[in-house]
Amino acid sequence: MTATTKFSCSPSKESFYEAVQILITKPHVVNKRLWGSKIWLKHNCISLEETVTWPNHIHKLESVSTPEIEKYIDCMYNTMKLQKCDGDSISDCFEINILELFPKNYADKASYQLIIINKLESYIIFYNVTPSEVIQNTTPSFTYGIHVENDMIVLNAHCDDENSKSYMWLKNKLLPQFIKWTTETESNNGKKKICTASLTLVSSSKYFEKYNELKLKYGKDLVKIWPECTDPTKFVYEDVAIATYLLLLWEDRSLVKKQTFVDLGCGNGLLVYILCKEGHAGLGIDVRKREIWDMYPPEVKLKMKTIVPSESNLFPNADWIIGNHSDELTPWIPVIAAKSSYKCNFFLLPCCAFNFDGSKYQRVDSKKSQYTEYLEHVKKICEDCGFITDLDRLKIPSTKRICLVSNGRMYSPDTYKDSINKISKIFKEKHARGNVENDTWLADFKARESTQKVRNCTQLDKNLIESIVKIVTDCLLEGCSKDCNEQWSVGKIVEISELVSLIPKQNLIKLKSECGGLQTLLKNNHNIFLVSGGKVQLRYPKTVDQVITIQKRQKIIDTKIQVKPCWFHNNHPQGCPLSSINCSFLHSKG
Repeated sequence: MTATTKFSCSPSKESFYEAVQILITKPHVVNKRLWGSKIWLKHNCISLEETVTWPNHIHKLESVSTPEIEKYIDCMYNTMKLQKCDGDSISDCFEINILELFPKNYADKASYQLIIINKLESYIIFYNVTPSEVIQNTTPSFTYGIHVENDMIVLNAHCDDENSKSYMWLKNKLLPQFIKWTTETESNNGKKKICTASLTLVSSSKYFEKYNELKLKYGKDLVKIWPECTDPTKFVYEDVAIATYLLLLWEDRSLVKKQTFVDLGCGNGLLVYILCKEGHAGLGIDVRKREIWDMYPPEVKLKMKTIVPSESNLFPNADWIIGNHSDELTPWIPVIAAKSSYKCNFFLLPCCAFNFDGSKYQRVDSKKSQYTEYLEHVKKICEDCGFITDLDRLKIPSTKRICLVSNGRMYSPDTYKDSINKISKIFKEKHARGNVENDTWLADFKARESTQKVRNCTQLDKNLIESIVKIVTDCLLEGCSKDCNEQWSVGKIVEISELVSLIPKQNLIKLKSECGGLQTLLKNNHNIFLVSGGKVQLRYPKTVDQVITIQKRQKIIDTKIQVKPCWFHNNHPQGCPLSSINCSFLHSKG
């Protein structure tokens, strides 16, 4: 049977095809079971007959390799009376793709699709051609297609059950997202994006395999022993992903010998650790030492030092300078790499935007986001330093994922000295306060402090905290009856913005100086408040059994119960709703 769903929408041929390309190259955006995809084959063809009718089903691949896929396509061409042709304009009749879909769960099997695209008539058909012996659960097993007809976008699926999970996913997830892409591509027509594709400088399939190899090799154990206060699932797997990218980049550039590198602003040193364990020799430098440094083996070289951009902080023996979220050193990375040696390249992943002097970068063009403008700014610095510079989008759990990678110089080795002098001249002209010909390149450069100030509202005066808590709770409990016979009240739900207006201005200034402000203070007092979606209410206190269950789940051995005084017992008009035996806090005046 054929299940059909229609939406009112009339995209142009160009925007329909743009949406198709997103669906093929970035299927993981809409299909959360996927990590990514690889196009094994892409052909343009025409029909040798006046019309072509695509079947509801097509035979599957017998095995997966380039020769077998070529043979499979040749057989299909003969059967369907098709002929390969050159060109890829919108007027070409058919585009044939063989797509491999990588599952997010590495233990699952990859699936394969044969995709037929008609650019002229705006339709796309997906055939599942995964080899029969492979059990996959990442994409529908039946044939489905999307096309434009009479100002409607139509989804057709040759499935047995239109209530199946696969069809409901196509109907409720894939099709609405596809329609959104068609409208976005039309509204963004003519707007240039700085970087749209992911992993363009390395092989996606090799990356998928290497990442999962390193994830199993290093990731799981590091997450278990992570001593830092940061989230290990984010920071560990992000550095595993960056290490994977660098290892493949160095391999794909036919760099036979192992690389030497310096990671400036190395932070927890995990990237240095993985690259060293994989055979490359490197050094990590950061202004502060982290707890995890002591857990690495001796061959992992990490150094606590403040880097001030100068002639004394060059690295002539390094093949690569790495700037991974290097903060105030970010704009200096290409300069340091350029002046270190002719052979030195760089990998730069900007996060926070800084100027050369260490101050925060302020955007100039309000039509662009600060992030986009800063990337363009840094890329211009790289080019001023004589580097051929590529941009790429990484697959990491971060919103700042676009990296800049040098690929050699714009000039030959015999002009290196003259080129460095030109870089010094350009820098001097653009940044008149400094002089790169002196040892220190910028007199007013401000590096980070070696000790990090705690700015999470935990260092505020106790009386100030108590006064703010009282203002907030008085507002939440306004009108609450003291009658103990009534149902215990959690009070009102109030917007944080409304609470801000109740707090004296001088107290708000003190909060802002401690980073996070009122919301951070309320979250720190999570025994009292529940903060969600910009709103605050009182939290119903937890029982002893609830706390023990939570701590067992989190594998917390030192269980502290009924130690701190119960705020509700001492301050709520109706007292605590729990008995002194059941409440996880202590029922005593304190």
